[in-house]
Amino acid sequence: VFGRKIAFVTDPFKRDVIFRDIEQAYALAKAGFSKPAVILAGSVIEELLRLFLESKGISLSNNSFDTYIKTCIEKGLLKSAIHRLTDSVRHFRNLVHLKEESSSRHTISKATAKGAVASIFTIANDFRRDN
Repeated sequence: VFGRKIAFVTDPFKRDVIFRDIEQAYALAKAGFSKPAVILAGSVIEELLRLFLESKGISLSNNSFDTYIKTCIEKGLLKSAIHRLTDSVRHFRNLVHLKEESSSRHTISKATAKGAVASIFTIANDFRRDN
């Protein structure tokens, strides 16, 4: 089912990398390696958004996770709750910078990592072909 949701990813190599990275992000989160799991999950979501926008023929002046999210919002390509979820994952991914990890309160939890991985599937469910 997930493969059909990301049918816009037509390059076989990119598809393989996405599936590999999701599998590894899940394994990392399950094993308690929260920080690398969130980095990998966030990177998968970022690339899926980029490829989704590309498949819609939308060119971007700036290639960044934030730009992809804002463009999806402006174009009405994702439901409101989904673009908020995407932005949340982006913020969690940004917590991985050492300067942001100033105390144990700012450390990424195992639950957050598992949520980031699950978000990949939630977001993919909202990719619409009709837009």
